[in-house]
Amino acid sequence: MIVAKLILVAVISYLLGSLNFGVILSKFFKKDDVREKGSGNAGTTNMMRSYGKTLGILTIIGDIVKVIIAIEIAFQIIPVEELKMLLDSLDTNAQICLKSFAGLFAVIGHIFPLYFGFKGGKGVATSGGMVIFINWKIALILFAIFVVTLLLTKYVSLGSILMAIFYPVMIWLFYKDIILVCIACVFTFVVIIAHRCNIKKLINGTENKIGSKKSKPNENQ
Repeated sequence: MIVAKLILVAVISYLLGSLNFGVILSKFFKKDDVREKGSGNAGTTNMMRSYGKTLGILTIIGDIVKVIIAIEIAFQIIPVEELKMLLDSLDTNAQICLKSFAGLFAVIGHIFPLYFGFKGGKGVATSGGMVIFINWKIALILFAIFVVTLLLTKYVSLGSILMAIFYPVMIWLFYKDIILVCIACVFTFVVIIAHRCNIKKLINGTENKIGSKKSKPNENQ
C-alpha cells in the first residue's frame, strides 16, 4: 500500500512540476512562447530578459508555489507516522525524506514537462522552493553561494550549478542522513543534466554573462 502511495506522490508531484509558468505566462499574456525567445529556456532569467520583471517575478513565484503544493499533497497522501513505520529500520528523517521525494519529482516535471514537449526550465526556482520547505538555513547558505558566484563571475548558470553541487553537502552537514544525501545527489544529477549545455559553454568560454546584450539558446535557467 505504501509503495502505491509513493508512486501516486511521484506522479502528482511530476504533473504539478510540469506546470511550467514561464511557458504558461508567456502564452497567456504575450501570445508567445518564451522558449522561442532569448536563451530558448523557459525559466525566470529568460522571462525577465524577454518580457520584463513583472512576468519574471510571477514565473518564479509560480515555480516555487507548485513544489510547495506538491509537498503538501504528499503529506495528505502519506501521513508522517505511516512513513516512519516504513523507514524506521533505515534510521532516516521521514518528514524530510518525503519532502525531498515529492520535491525531486516536481523538479523533474519542471525540467521535463509532460504538457510542453518535455522541454522546460532548468529547475532552479522550483529547486529553491523545495529547499526552503526542507530547511530555510540550507536555502540561505545555497543562496549566498549563488550570489557570491554571480558577483564574482557574472554567470547565472555557474551559480545555479554550484548550488546544486553543494546541496548534498549541506544535507549531510545538517542531517548526517545517508538516505537524504542519496535523494539530494539524484536531485543534483538532474539539475546538472539540465545545465549540460551551459557547462559546455563555460568550459569553452562562450557562456553569456548576466547583463550581456545577446543571449544564446539554452543559456541560463
